[in-house]
Amino acid sequence: MPKVSLSEGAKITRLETPFGIVRRRESIDVPVEWALLRIKDPNLMFVFGEEDRKDVSNVNPKILPTLSRVLGQEVDASTLSSLLLPVKKKTGRPKKASTPKKTVKAEKAE
Repeated sequence: MPKVSLSEGAKITRLETPFGIVRRRESIDVPVEWALLRIKDPNLMFVFGEEDRKDVSNVNPKILPTLSRVLGQEVDASTLSSLLLPVKKKTGRPKKASTPKKTVKAEKAE
């Protein structure tokens, strides 16, 4: 679940939500859809983590037009993930750079 707290420039000192009281120095967990619909509120600061990727990707398609208006650009679930979440790190071993193989022709001895 994303975390929300009051931003440094917030004009309010606390905000009561159905999920708890939001304060400047304390963050609370809120559902993804609740956070997305309030993402542009200048009083709130949201932090999304890798654990939120699945929920952001599976956001209700009915709220995508509203999110597009709020964010000022056309978004779908994958665009939303790339906007809000950190870049997904690749796992596994890095691939070695391949070098072209040189062929050596043997000269005939006379």
